[in-house]
Amino acid sequence: MKILVSVIMLAMSVSTPPHMGIVTGGAAGTYIKIGEDIRKIVEPSGVYLQVLESAGSIQNVFDVRKKRGVQLGIVQSDVLEYIRDISDDQELKVIATKLAAVYPLYKEEVHVLGDLSLKTLQDLQGKRVAIGPQRSGTYLTAKTIFFQTGITPSKEVFLGGKEALDSLRKGEIDAMFYVAGAPATLFSENTTVDDKFQLIGLDDKALDSYLTAVIPAGTYKWQETEVRTVAVKAVLMTFNYAGEQCQNVAKVAKIIRENKAWLDVNGHPKWREVNLDEKLPKWPQYECVVAMQERALPKPKGPDIKIVR
Repeated sequence: MKILVSVIMLAMSVSTPPHMGIVTGGAAGTYIKIGEDIRKIVEPSGVYLQVLESAGSIQNVFDVRKKRGVQLGIVQSDVLEYIRDISDDQELKVIATKLAAVYPLYKEEVHVLGDLSLKTLQDLQGKRVAIGPQRSGTYLTAKTIFFQTGITPSKEVFLGGKEALDSLRKGEIDAMFYVAGAPATLFSENTTVDDKFQLIGLDDKALDSYLTAVIPAGTYKWQETEVRTVAVKAVLMTFNYAGEQCQNVAKVAKIIRENKAWLDVNGHPKWREVNLDEKLPKWPQYECVVAMQERALPKPKGPDIKIVR
């Protein structure tokens, strides 16, 4: 009996490998591929990471706080501005005050695609515009841009990328928003010169909270000139957990940092744009990650002191 109790106590004393979850995006998007890359590098260290599809950034904010087994999510950097300025969901606002960045990821350009009659962002006033599925990253960016510029479309259509593109081609809408790192596969693979589409510039002073960006001429087969636009950052984020969850998230962050060179070569090409030390405006870095990085720094050596006897 004593032997059995000792075996049970020994088994209980051995810590179980962390089981974690990360919410990403759609099955064909970049977020889920980034999540899969993280899964590959953490598993050899005994961390089981489940990579989950999601409806987008706003859903990920809820899930990282409320979905069982989820501690990490990837969102757009402007999600906090959307929640603060536009959303009327009080529960979402409370959750947002406890979000923290693990690391900044890569830049995602805001594409506004329309017919040849539209020249500037202001031309969307009174037009029919697809702004992405509700709660998606594209949706929150479009809503934030409309809020900041005072533009009011005649109709906001909640269609995802491929569906919005088909609707634009049929003349059912006048323009569409799509947030993705350029070149966006949606446009590279599904548009031609015959569509007579063009990218609309977002060079507007009201959008000073966004990163400036340029989509170079020739990025898409039909794009003859460069287009000045704005961009968001993809952010690997978490909730302000304490205790064991804090340690688990910090462990994942440490593994990412230690394997960044491997990710640059073997992961999604967007990893090569990632600067893990970049500071994100309005996004505090998770204290547990900060503490982990400080412990990992080499301790400064003191002066050599010779003892004379």
